[in-house]
Amino acid sequence: MPTDSAARAQGRGASVLVKVTLGYAALAVALTWPLARGLARDLPGDFGDPLLNCWILAWDADHLLRALSGHLSALAEYWNANIYYPHPLALAYSDHLTMQAVQILPVWALTHNPLLCYNLLFLSTFVLSGLGMFLFTRELTGNRCAAFLAGLAYAFAPYRIGSIPHLQVLSSAWMPFALFGFRRFFDTRRTRPLVGASAAWLAQNLSCSYYLIFFSPVLGFYLVWELTTRRLWRDARTAARVAVAAAAVVLATLPFVLPYVKLRHLGFTARSLGETDHFSADVYAYLTADPNVRVWGGVMHAWPKAENALFPGLTIFALAAIAVVAAWREARTRHGVGRVQKALGWMLAAASVVLVAILCGWTLRLPFLKITNLDRVLWLVGGLSAVLLAVSARARATALAWTASPAGILALLTLFAVVMSFGPHIYSRGKLLEETNLYAVFYRFVPGFDGLRVPARFGMIVALGLASLVACGAVAIGRLRHGFRMVILAAILIIVESAAVPLPLNGNSTDYKQSGLAPLPDFVTTGNDVPPVYRFVATLPSSASLVELPFGEVAFEVRYMFYSTAHWHRLANGYSGGAPDEYGLLAESLKDALRRPEPAWRALVASGVTHAIVHEADYADARGGQVSTWLRAHGAREIASFGDDRVFALP
Repeated sequence: MPTDSAARAQGRGASVLVKVTLGYAALAVALTWPLARGLARDLPGDFGDPLLNCWILAWDADHLLRALSGHLSALAEYWNANIYYPHPLALAYSDHLTMQAVQILPVWALTHNPLLCYNLLFLSTFVLSGLGMFLFTRELTGNRCAAFLAGLAYAFAPYRIGSIPHLQVLSSAWMPFALFGFRRFFDTRRTRPLVGASAAWLAQNLSCSYYLIFFSPVLGFYLVWELTTRRLWRDARTAARVAVAAAAVVLATLPFVLPYVKLRHLGFTARSLGETDHFSADVYAYLTADPNVRVWGGVMHAWPKAENALFPGLTIFALAAIAVVAAWREARTRHGVGRVQKALGWMLAAASVVLVAILCGWTLRLPFLKITNLDRVLWLVGGLSAVLLAVSARARATALAWTASPAGILALLTLFAVVMSFGPHIYSRGKLLEETNLYAVFYRFVPGFDGLRVPARFGMIVALGLASLVACGAVAIGRLRHGFRMVILAAILIIVESAAVPLPLNGNSTDYKQSGLAPLPDFVTTGNDVPPVYRFVATLPSSASLVELPFGEVAFEVRYMFYSTAHWHRLANGYSGGAPDEYGLLAESLKDALRRPEPAWRALVASGVTHAIVHEADYADARGGQVSTWLRAHGAREIASFGDDRVFALP
């Protein structure tokens, strides 16, 4: 039983966590305003991927609830989601979001409102990210103020604003929880934090496939660092407990990986290097902010392109730099500086400046020296580092001391994430600088990397490292005169730099790839307000399968999926991170239904669907009526109509 003093300490600790959580929650509502006014009807961002993720969450939650109520057959259907009929494993074409579905189960059970569930999850990603980082950095530094600042830096990092439409990318909260649990385990050797760390690691794996692949090696490096700096490799019991925990996480994750492996065997090929390069970060991504970031969006736009807004925020970067420099000065002061070390150190610093210049696309051209090649500068920096460490015992001691510090390892992990974010090659303002980057090695030899197309999402790992360093930097400036005021000022600046208020809601692009389509409404509906055609479809036999026309245009497909949550019948339509080849062929055929009616009809029959829905108003120039006439001419029987929506039973 805990003593009275221990119980009071626990109570104070719980009170602090409640206050911290409420603080992050209030900021999440304020910095995503006006989303809170329409949690049950609006969506942050646009009607693209958010609607896809609403559908995924609804599918998951519905099947999990059925399984919990005793219908275990729902688990057998889990991966065979209702899009891309008749192809299997449709859920595996994107992130399965199982962890997020578990989080929203009570809300789904009470409301069956996918918009409300999505928005609550969306807000929770900010709150949980802040809380996880607070716990980790408080454990790391022992300083609550510094930890709260680090939580702000992670929860509201500018990178998250550019990821607003991607719930899975925002779902990065479990990474700092995993680091916190392992750090607490190494401090106490207790089983409880080890179990908590493993659970957080598993939760992160089941939240986002990118972080399953990207965060796991980072966490592995961190664990190696903990075991090394604490000299625990010879402690067989501790090392074995960590190994067992890691093995348990791998085994628990495996069932959620196998469907993706099966899908690969069914023909969903690896991402090409060209596609991967397209979604890799340019060097100038770190000088490019998302346009919705109010302070920097109109200023930091050095190289705008897809997934390229990785500017970390000036205050966050400055505090991280202070942490790195402070740790280095402490290590150097402890071991002193020799003349040889000082001379070589200045040469290494100069070479590093040249390296940064080359990365930025500049060149060094002097009468006696010409450097334009990144490889040569890398060899120069590496060579000088090796010589410095070889000839100077003090340099070796300083480097070891710095690496053994929390700021040192966090800086190295952040640098690793930056390099990996560049993808298989390194580009600077679109110009190829390096033929082979470190990411190419992982792409070739580490399973899973060749299935991901956006290396730039290592940007969230960069945000994780920088936020952790913010705590170390805050501790360093907190020792200065007026340090507490400087920390408060830093918190205000982080919030200001991250603000994107008012947050864009319900973006409805009409930039369609297909011609002859009408604009869609600027809203979607749920519950009793869903279009009546879907309430009718819900009464069809469970064996019914549907095709909705127009077919193949993303903006339309994702709405069909969203409204399928009202009936769950199989759809030939679909939108995800990939698609079966047959889906693309069907889309091409149905686009030509009026010009080439017979091939289009044969393709429709071959799809195996039993019913067709024609949304006549979604076509421009009365083409919708012609599509309905085409179906009737081939024997389709109209069984219901609701305004301009017509339902046909196919022969």
